[in-house]
Amino acid sequence: MKRLLMRLVEGIKWLARSLAAVIALILIVAALVVGYDVGRRAASPAPQAAVASAPAHEHEAEADAQSPPGRVQMYTCSMHPTVRLPDPNAKCPICHMDLIPVPMDEDEGLGPRQIRMSEEALRLAEVQTAAVARYFPIGETRLVGKVAYDETRLATIAAYFPARIERLYIGYAGVAVQKGEHLAEIYSPDLIAAQAELRRARAAVDASRATTDAIRRSAETTLDAARGRLRLWGLNAEQIAQFETSERLIERLTLHAPISGIVTGRLVVEGRYVETGEELFELADLSRVWVMLDAYESQLPFIHYGQDVEFTSDAFPGESFHGRISFIEPMLTMMSRTVRVRLAVENADFRLKPGMYVRAVVRGRVGTQGVLPVTDLAGKWISPMHPEIVKDGPGTCDVCGMDLVPFEQSPWYVEPRGERAPLVIPDTAPLITGTRAVVYVRVPDAERPTFEGRDVVLGPRAGRYYIVRDGLREGEEIVVHGAFRIDSSLQIAGKPSMMNPNGGSGAGAHQHGAAPAGAGGASIESAALPEHFRRGLDRLLLAYIELQEALGGDDFAAFLDAAPRAHDALASVDETGLIGEPLGQWRRIRRTLGEAPADLRDAPDIGAARARFEHWSDALIDAVGLFGHSSGEVILRMHCPMAFDDKGADWLQHGEDLVNPYFGAEMLRCGEFVAEYLSDSPPAHEHGSEPQP
Repeated sequence: MKRLLMRLVEGIKWLARSLAAVIALILIVAALVVGYDVGRRAASPAPQAAVASAPAHEHEAEADAQSPPGRVQMYTCSMHPTVRLPDPNAKCPICHMDLIPVPMDEDEGLGPRQIRMSEEALRLAEVQTAAVARYFPIGETRLVGKVAYDETRLATIAAYFPARIERLYIGYAGVAVQKGEHLAEIYSPDLIAAQAELRRARAAVDASRATTDAIRRSAETTLDAARGRLRLWGLNAEQIAQFETSERLIERLTLHAPISGIVTGRLVVEGRYVETGEELFELADLSRVWVMLDAYESQLPFIHYGQDVEFTSDAFPGESFHGRISFIEPMLTMMSRTVRVRLAVENADFRLKPGMYVRAVVRGRVGTQGVLPVTDLAGKWISPMHPEIVKDGPGTCDVCGMDLVPFEQSPWYVEPRGERAPLVIPDTAPLITGTRAVVYVRVPDAERPTFEGRDVVLGPRAGRYYIVRDGLREGEEIVVHGAFRIDSSLQIAGKPSMMNPNGGSGAGAHQHGAAPAGAGGASIESAALPEHFRRGLDRLLLAYIELQEALGGDDFAAFLDAAPRAHDALASVDETGLIGEPLGQWRRIRRTLGEAPADLRDAPDIGAARARFEHWSDALIDAVGLFGHSSGEVILRMHCPMAFDDKGADWLQHGEDLVNPYFGAEMLRCGEFVAEYLSDSPPAHEHGSEPQP
């Protein structure tokens, strides 16, 4: 019985524990149900939260449902308001932030090449504008050259008759002499014989005074002939008189300097016997020198006779010299494709020495057809044969003795064109690619800042300005700073732009530029190109990347070391097998790389190296865009809008880490992505491995 009671008590305890567990479970379930109901009720008045948690395709469907018919909802970046993309799930291509919707009325009423910006976007893009004006800008044409002798002030002293050099008064070249000073003393049997003949003729004249007139005239004619012979031998009147009146024969003759100047060549030594016509000395008058400059064909419209030229020399840092253009050679030097331009420069202190290199700037007012002719020579008198001789009144030429003529009657006179002042815009305004130029014009009377892209026809460049031949009107307000950012915004929005003239769908975060990012970005079918030509292009591209990395690292020595390899790579590209358009395109690119100022090997400093590197960049971008590449790596095209005084410049590089070759460490990461060029195929041999037999 006792045992039965114990089991009953244990059963009651177990039942109590089980009942408590059931009750606890019931309470937990009830709490969950109540919590769910409360949460559902709290969420029902806030539809935005449901939208935020909806799948991406539902979000897009709702956005499209809110867009008016025919309109596409665009999305922008709060940090970069110029970004416009139709994909709500895209990231900002600049900072990779999430995008936000653009109010639907923001782009209402815009043309295909127009874009509207908020004041905040205008400020962030640093857009600056200026009015199109009419005036004659001052153009600057930069030339290089060197100091040379004035060829009208050179003299050579040669032997008029066989003689022996008895004594030299000039010990070495470089000695300055004055006109009439002695140079050497010579002995000549021929001179002694001529002197004896002169003395006999003189005696015959003296004896003929008591004879007939015919005999006297014959004796005087013989004497004049003897004197004339000595004059032709270079003797002056004083020496001839001394020979004629001397009681004994003079065995030695002193040679005198015919001009004042510097002895530039002593060509004989004492004791040497010289023959007739052999050169003894060379003299140069350096009180006036020539500065010979080299002008390319494209620079000729900006150069005229009479222009003032400012030039400098490394020998005199910080000091400028001036000269007037006195002659422009009518022939082209075939090897350098340049024309020689001459300045006549006074050099009384002899500071300018023949052979010195100079850098010159030719300035002049520029019109639509080039520089305007000079006007400050009106009323002057010019030598027809030696145009460096300019005088205030009539006279004769100091060189040849010809009569001077009025400037208006000289061969150097150019009739003034009397043209109207041209339309002028700053050189930072147009975006130029190939033969196409785009300017962004601010739309007048718009409620918010609105800009429109417009194609323009540019004339010559004058310093920091371009002359506009067509496409703009006087007084229109154009963008002079920030145009590239506006163009990028149009391209992202899929509208016509400088980079993409035909427009199209907005680019993704990886593509901002004109070049396609396909397999190599080539516009010529790669299969049509010979394999040896493609390999040569890859070697050239590799040499170019070496130059880019050297400039990015501010390593001028490495650049100079790589420059010959780049030129060798260019020369080794084999065009055999190219025909038609590919051949013409490649020869155009090769010619661009082979012409000055694209020679990398003689760049005097890293600044000049960067300027020449830009020529290679433009050509290589063109080549990769046309022919593609098979280097096995992705080639990126970058753009720095601040390069070369905000003119902007592009380059190619490996890797996504931007390395700016135009600034180096100063602004190594300055720039933005433009395009990528994928490799057509992997390289034939990776890591330098050789093919196995």
